[in-house]
Order: sequence, then C-alpha cells, then structure tokens
Amino acid sequence: MARRRRLERSERVVVSELDADGIGVADVEGFRLRVRGGLPGENATVKVLRRRRNRLETQAEVIADPHHDRVAPPCPWTARCGGCVLQHLAPAAQRDIKRTRLAALFDEQGVAQPAVWLPDVLGPNTGYRHKARLGVRQVPGRQVMVGFREPASSRVADVDACRILAPAVGERLAELKALVTSLSIAGAVPQLEMACGETDFAIIVRHLQPLGPGDDERLIGFAAASGAQIYLQSAGPDSVVRLWPEAGAARLHYSLPAFGLRLAFHPLDFVQVNPAINRQMVALALDLLAPGPNDRVLDLFCGIGNFTLPLASRAASVHGIEGSEALVERAQENLAANRAALADSCVTFSAADLYADSFDVGQLPAADLLLLDPPRSGAENIARGIAQLAPRRVVYVSCHPGTLARDARLFAEGGYVLSAAGILDMFPHTVHVESIAVFEPAARI
Repeated sequence: MARRRRLERSERVVVSELDADGIGVADVEGFRLRVRGGLPGENATVKVLRRRRNRLETQAEVIADPHHDRVAPPCPWTARCGGCVLQHLAPAAQRDIKRTRLAALFDEQGVAQPAVWLPDVLGPNTGYRHKARLGVRQVPGRQVMVGFREPASSRVADVDACRILAPAVGERLAELKALVTSLSIAGAVPQLEMACGETDFAIIVRHLQPLGPGDDERLIGFAAASGAQIYLQSAGPDSVVRLWPEAGAARLHYSLPAFGLRLAFHPLDFVQVNPAINRQMVALALDLLAPGPNDRVLDLFCGIGNFTLPLASRAASVHGIEGSEALVERAQENLAANRAALADSCVTFSAADLYADSFDVGQLPAADLLLLDPPRSGAENIARGIAQLAPRRVVYVSCHPGTLARDARLFAEGGYVLSAAGILDMFPHTVHVESIAVFEPAARI
C-alpha cells in the first residue's frame, strides 16, 4: 500500500484478529487497517472512515466467509454509531473475549490463575444501560442530533433510538432531538446526561448559555408528557439544579428485592448502570464473602450503600468507607430509609480518601472480611497493606481488569491467593470488562 493508503470501495481485506477495543484488524501491504464490524477470518469489503499516519479506520460493508459466531446486530444503527462495537458477535463469544483478556492480564502480572472460574453473571443484552452521557450536535439547517459518537469520529451519530439504553430514554431519542431543536439555545447544548431508576428517570441538560424565553416551558412540557425529571447544568457538577418537578427530593430509586431494600440516588451519583446485573452481583458477592452473624465486615469504596446495606442483613457489623462526602450522606440517608428491613443491624459509614499518599491501612477498623468495589484506578493502597489488615477473605468487584490484575499481584505479595474469579456482563456489546474476584490467605488454601 505504498499508494498513499487509498483503498477502493470494492477492495477486500482479510480480518486477522480483534484489537483491545473490539475492532477487527487487517494488514494490507504493511499498513494496519482497523475494520469496524469485522471478525477474525472474514473477508470484508471496507469503506474508509478516517485516515491516520500509519493506519486506516474502516467500516466493513460486505462480509464474505462470515465468522461462526456472527449474529445480526439488535440495533439497526450499529454501523452508524460507535456506542457499542460488538453487536455483530454472539454474546457468549463476547464474554469469552472478556474472560480471556482478564486471564491474560493475570498472566502478565505473574498471578496464578484462579482455582475456580465462576459462571458468567448474565443479564439482558438490550435496554440495560440506565446511566449515560449523550452528545448533542446542531447541524445548520437540520434538526439537532442526540446520541453517542460516530465510529472513529467526534461527531454525534444521527440515530432515532438506542437499543442499549433503558427504553425510557433509548426510545425517546427522536423526542429529545426535537426538544433540543425547539430551544432558543439549541446550539449551546453540548450534552444530555441521563439516569434511570426503576420507575423514574432524569435528564440533565448541559447548557453553555442562559435559557431564553419559553425554554423553561418547553422543557417542563417534555417532562410532564414523559414523566421525566429535568435538571439544568450551566457549569460544573455543583451548578446542577432541578427544573421539574418543583417539589420533592431530587432522587431516583432502585431496589434489591432479595434483601428488601430500596435505595435512593441523585442523578449525578455513581450507581451501577445495569440494575439486573447489579442485583445478581450483590447476591453473589455476599455468597462469596459468606459473612456469619459474628463477623465484622469492612466495605471500602461503598458509594451509596449498594453492598453495605445487604451485608448488614448477615454480619454482626458493617462499616462502609467512601471518598465522597456526598455519597456518604446518601448512604446514611438510605440506611435511615431502610432501617425497618435491617432491624438492629450495626451499620456505620465514614468518609476517607483511600487514594491519599498519607493513607495508612492501619487507620481502618479491624475486620474479619473485606469487600472492595473501587473505581477504575483500583485499590492499590489497600492491596499493598492487606497483610496488615489481615481479613479472612476479600471479595473484589472490579470495573477495570488491568488494575484488578495489578492488585492481585500485590495481594499475592501480601500472602493472599486468588481463589476464584468471574465475569460480570455489565456492558454487553462492548469490550468493557467487569469482574469479581476472591482472595484468601495462602495459609488457608
């Protein structure tokens, strides 16, 4: 391809593998092509999307010799939208990729593979995503676009619905496009943030200019017709205010029926995006941790109490620690609201920066069992000090396989072995790997 990387539309390439982003890869005369929608072994006719210094971004348009795990995408806009890249691959094969990736990262860190690979935790493959940030783009002379970005582009994809978002929002993209188009400041709305509870949902409208005459009424009209809560955000997160409804707490809700709990959260709070997986994940974490009536449990990165409150139904005491004061307040609010379901359980919360250089594991309360649910940066400080904390068992819920593998190595250095691990299919049709792992003292294995 010394011909300046120009491909004819009808030219075919052979996809050799998937890269870490789930995109097909092909080599043509020394140049690397990323083939969106292509799977290993397939012959694909490609369309060039974007040219870069030493590679081309392309889209597969005609597939010959389809891969045995190729399926029809559930979304008709999959080639137009870059929100999820693996809809053309069977869900079981997607999970195989994620499990293989996690195992490879353990190997790279020199961590022995888990003694037990847990069954995959499965949920719905569509309509699962209850939180998302959607781009907004106004094209002169055309309606506003609302959705995820186009493949290999910063432009917002022109779609009318999203099969991955919860239907309360995913089936209303066309309505949201019309709503933003109707605003006098449509060109100053760069994004919409959505959050769904089980029976309610919220839209946060980011706007770079003050609303004009009649804009409030248009937004409230949409809220009244759809049942949405509408929030306005003029600057950073602290500027978020609710426009509608005027009365009541600014909260959404989800439940954990197995524990008789109903948790409240603000639309900007961190909560798991996939409630069906979350319910199973909480139950599995408790089964793996196996607290007894005399056990003290420490729940680090506890958020709004997603694990803390269920743990309280089984343990003697549970203490949740979270870096965000606002989330600690929400956790305490949820504790008070669910006190009847928790009887006389001993539950406490506190705020602490678990990432601070000055943080010392010795500052933590004594605990028999430890549950971790850190953000993508992992739990390095805790892992380095695990020998000092010395819990009988650790259950680690991870949203980033690389930091889980790193922390697994640190656990091993502290005398703990990886006894079990498994995949949580929190984000179907993407390469995002959520997982759960169990660590126990080597002397006990």
